[in-house]
Amino acid sequence: MNKKDIHNLIDANQNHSDFGRLLYHRDRKNKKVLHYSVQLNDTESLAWEPVHSDRQKDQGEIDIWKINKHFHPAKYVHHWSRKKIIQALHISVDEFHKNWQYELFRFNCEHWARLVTTGDCRCFQIHEFKKLQKIPVAGLAIVGVAGFVTGAWEHNGYPQKAITKGL
Repeated sequence: MNKKDIHNLIDANQNHSDFGRLLYHRDRKNKKVLHYSVQLNDTESLAWEPVHSDRQKDQGEIDIWKINKHFHPAKYVHHWSRKKIIQALHISVDEFHKNWQYELFRFNCEHWARLVTTGDCRCFQIHEFKKLQKIPVAGLAIVGVAGFVTGAWEHNGYPQKAITKGL
């Protein structure tokens, strides 16, 4: 999908009653892993994903996910105003769609979806990813010593700055 089509999709759905809601669904292979997206309407959501689905690090893209009975609204989330979510989505299309890396440990679907709906570029399930990948030592090589100490796995400030500077 190209940037213009994504921008048009955001604009066409911005008045839907559930627009901008943070959604999640469980991974089919590992039920402990969640995938996050942003609701557009009753049947579609936008999500951040790698271009090649089998890679932990790849060129990233914003794509449409079809909502089904397995998608649920995230609980205990303080969403931004609808206006800010619309702006954040538009900015993220320009900043990230095929211009930015998807990285499982640094900027994944949860980082992105929380960023554009709440302003916080954070992934709460990183601890689960670490366990699945048996990462404690390899983690140092992925995010570096500073990233390991500061929790860069859980929170990524670089994309957050890109979004908030445009609001």
